[in-house]
Amino acid sequence: MWDEERRRIGILAVIVFGIIGILVLRLVWMQLFQGAQYKKIAEQNRTRQITAQAPRGSIYDRNGAVVVANRPSFAVSIIPSEYTNPQQATPLLSTITGIPAEEIDRLVKGSEDFLYTPVRIKRDVDAATIAKIEERQYYLPGVIIEAIPVRQYVYKELAAHVLGFVGSISEEEYARRKSQGVRATDLVGKDGLEREWEEALRGTDGGMKVEVNAEGEELRSLGDRASTPGKGLVLTLDANLQKAAEEALQVQVEASRKLGAPAKGGAVVALNVKTGGILVMASNPAFDPNVFAGGITSLEWNKLITNPNTPLNNRAIQNAYPPASVFKIVTAAAALEMNITTPQEIFDDRGVYVLNGWSFYGWDTKGLGKLTIIDALAWSSDPVFYELGQRLGADNLASYALTFGFGQVTGIKLAGEEKGIVPTTDWKQANYGEAWYPGETLIAAIGQGYYLVTPLQQALLAMAVANGGIIYKPMLVDKVLTPEGNLVEKLQPEVLRTIYLRPEVWDIVRQGMIAVTARGTGASTFKGFPKTIAGKSGSGETGRGTTHSWFACYAPAENPEIAVAVLVEDGGEGSMAAAPVTRRVLEAYFSIPGKPLPPASKTD
Repeated sequence: MWDEERRRIGILAVIVFGIIGILVLRLVWMQLFQGAQYKKIAEQNRTRQITAQAPRGSIYDRNGAVVVANRPSFAVSIIPSEYTNPQQATPLLSTITGIPAEEIDRLVKGSEDFLYTPVRIKRDVDAATIAKIEERQYYLPGVIIEAIPVRQYVYKELAAHVLGFVGSISEEEYARRKSQGVRATDLVGKDGLEREWEEALRGTDGGMKVEVNAEGEELRSLGDRASTPGKGLVLTLDANLQKAAEEALQVQVEASRKLGAPAKGGAVVALNVKTGGILVMASNPAFDPNVFAGGITSLEWNKLITNPNTPLNNRAIQNAYPPASVFKIVTAAAALEMNITTPQEIFDDRGVYVLNGWSFYGWDTKGLGKLTIIDALAWSSDPVFYELGQRLGADNLASYALTFGFGQVTGIKLAGEEKGIVPTTDWKQANYGEAWYPGETLIAAIGQGYYLVTPLQQALLAMAVANGGIIYKPMLVDKVLTPEGNLVEKLQPEVLRTIYLRPEVWDIVRQGMIAVTARGTGASTFKGFPKTIAGKSGSGETGRGTTHSWFACYAPAENPEIAVAVLVEDGGEGSMAAAPVTRRVLEAYFSIPGKPLPPASKTD
């Protein structure tokens, strides 16, 4: 019996000492191998990481005027590790901020990798919202008010499509950039230069570590790190010229509507012909990027995307239109270069051109009479260019259009650029399953039919004539600066393509374009203008009973500096809508006082 008791005591002792041994080994393991981890957890339980959001870099126009900056504001944020009562806190926070409860839950859940870093729920809140949060702080554990910079687009709608806007990072982009320290609630560039230059404009966040008590109240600072603002951009854009262009375009859109044209908007592009630097890129209607800076509401977003005139579209590069009679520059150059006509040949415009029994009418059905190719450009004779198109053939015409850069993106550093369409006989067969008809060649020669181009491409066409074939790649950024304003990079002009035509061909085309504004379709609009303008008007038929108005030009004709292309969508005849806008842009560029324009004649 005694031996049995001693045996049981021994077994019990082994069990006890075994348990003690396991505990000792566990303590040793925790101390030696997991000590750092538990130390971190302990510190996190009594510290808070306050992020100091870095301001994005400022954006300046070519003259140094600030067009995009940052302003101070406040944000409502949640620290996930301290958000201990979401069942009650989230509905209350939703009521105060107007942010749906599901969205708050999604933002908090998406920041599980940053439990001790504030998650911004609503930016740019007003004083009333801050007061409501502070009054109910007891019911909102982990909810704080942060001071953060908010993007400010100084002139609101000015150059909105170029500058772009910032917005919440998408789930896909967050997954891709999470390793770079980007948080799920960060704002990033979503469009325009804000998007294309995100890496340069985005700064490096700083922060402060503070000790807090059990109630989450800050006790003392444990260290901080200053944020680093993003780099600055100096644009080629001229804010004053941009403003003049946007105002002139808006005035003309309204005037076209009063005359019965259902004008939807339009675009203006102006470039430095010696560098490709964009001086103006205007798209109408526009929008105010500031509505995105603090977080756009569903109501504001729906208003933008349901607007039938599509204000978010950059019509200068993202929409393509029939080039209309501006394309006659290409047809004339091709015909002269291929020696199928000469400057001396006399054509007879009788108002109609007949091919295989089909009649193709000109804009002046009475006929313009005897014309050289220079006269035909000046008066935009359709029958003359029908004949040239017939001589050239569809594929030769398309080959020259491609040479001038149509049907291809320009490579401008903006998202969503449309390349347009340059149709060939094979293209039609592939896309429509039909053969090319002879009559389609005629209308292609006057920039109608399947051809589609962007306003930027039309401006580059004018640049090509001005430079004798040299087309520079369009650029919007001239310099990159440090936050202190020191030069980081100076971007250089880049030749996009060179079009090799005989010098006499360029000379004849230039003479025709000068004649447009001196005695042709643009003469009434440019009467009295002190600079010689080389231009071409165009009226693009839509097939819907409406007409797009075009004008493309360069100036001064003797020593070109600027190329301009203007489109008024569904705005009417070329000389009646787009040409007056062009004149206003050139008046602003050359600092010429504007005068009331004479009534334009109803011509192409």
